[in-house]
Amino acid sequence: MRIAISLFLVTAAVYLFSTGAHAYSVDETTNYASARAFVQTGSPDLRSQIDNPFPSTRLLKVEHPDQPRITGRYGLLAWLSMVPAYAAASAFGPVPEPVGPAFPQGGDILPLAGLLFNPLIGATLVALIYLLARSVALSRWHSLAAAVIAGFASPIWVYSSTLSSIPLATTLIIAALLALARGRQRHQIALALSSGLLAGLAAATRPDFILFAPILLIAAFAIRPQPVGAAVARAALWAVGWAIVVVPGVGFYNLYRTGDVLNFGYSEQTFLWATDRAHIGLFGILASSGFGLFVYFPLGILGLWGLLTGGGVRWLRWTMAAATLMAIFLYGTFNDWEGGVSWGPRYLTSIVPLLAIGVGCLLAGPRVSLPARLAEAFLAVWGAAVSVLGILFDYQRGWQNLWDVGARPDQIIWDPHFSPIGAHLRLLRQWLDGLIEPDFYLAQKLGVWTVPALIGVLAVILMGTVAALARARLSAAIRPG
Repeated sequence: MRIAISLFLVTAAVYLFSTGAHAYSVDETTNYASARAFVQTGSPDLRSQIDNPFPSTRLLKVEHPDQPRITGRYGLLAWLSMVPAYAAASAFGPVPEPVGPAFPQGGDILPLAGLLFNPLIGATLVALIYLLARSVALSRWHSLAAAVIAGFASPIWVYSSTLSSIPLATTLIIAALLALARGRQRHQIALALSSGLLAGLAAATRPDFILFAPILLIAAFAIRPQPVGAAVARAALWAVGWAIVVVPGVGFYNLYRTGDVLNFGYSEQTFLWATDRAHIGLFGILASSGFGLFVYFPLGILGLWGLLTGGGVRWLRWTMAAATLMAIFLYGTFNDWEGGVSWGPRYLTSIVPLLAIGVGCLLAGPRVSLPARLAEAFLAVWGAAVSVLGILFDYQRGWQNLWDVGARPDQIIWDPHFSPIGAHLRLLRQWLDGLIEPDFYLAQKLGVWTVPALIGVLAVILMGTVAALARARLSAAIRPG
């Protein structure tokens, strides 16, 4: 647990120093506006926010067919979780940053809300990845490697600098898996209820995370199926916990927003499996230069293989592999599988933690040669370099660069020159030429003291960690018996 806490603190520090503390997309602005409306009026009705301060075009809205009510398109917890951060920012925080070399869009987002939200959630996610990897029976070093890979060599880093709901939903689903695993290890059937509750909260954040429910329910039933009565009780507890959250948090909230329990606000969503082009999305979401998971997180290829064949607890590995494959199949057959204006595989960022643990499982397996380890290190550096590009500059600025050079949608998807990565390489050149500045809020405030401040914070955390571990070893050495 000490390592997990230290990992949280280190990751939180890096994420705080690398966020622009503003909204990066219309869905983030919509959720922020809903939280703002709730704090100001006690209701998420967006009518109080439209045009003042947010233009209607920056809000994705759902209008109730019978009531004079306009709400955001997204899940309940996507905006409700932002309420404490907005309330603190509105009471104590500085005003939004004006338009400038670092922030070309300016904005109406209070910076403290951005600092208090996803950097801390993302750091929690990285710590949970470490704990889940330990539950897979990986060593401390392999678990630490999985967590660091997920936190700094994947799109998780980029989305943890935004106001996106992806890190929160992913954190909750990883916590649900961890509760299920801990329940198995400690023979505590009640943890199945906790797992169901956490999975339900993930669905209340992003309703598409309902897709993970069948996998986790089967896992809850199949763990040590003898005696059958205990397996049925465990699965029933999981289902009850999930339903306790999903019925009001998804169903009743849909009723409040759209007048229909089953209307999620995405009536226009279609699927490629209804056409003869389903393979296009499946290939593109994995390997296209603009949005492919294995382009932005190349270690994911090895991670999937590790989940299937590597070391560690088999049932947990296979549960994660099944969740990964289901997510690829479902999101890959969305008509908008690429996810729109975003950074890489937005939809598949939720399975990055599972694949990162799969890399740890592969490392823990037998007969891993030195060349194989060097290849894995190369892919890790590749993923980290791509993530740094995404962190350095607001990805909306990258998309603006693509539009400025006249890139067509099909070119953005399939042509590496016109991909978001290519756009950020051009932005990197502009930064080196002194034309723009990185998208770092704290760097704008601290100036030349930014790097010393970050190094100082990390040094304090690491020294505290070393001291805590030394005390623990000393206590263990002098303990009687």
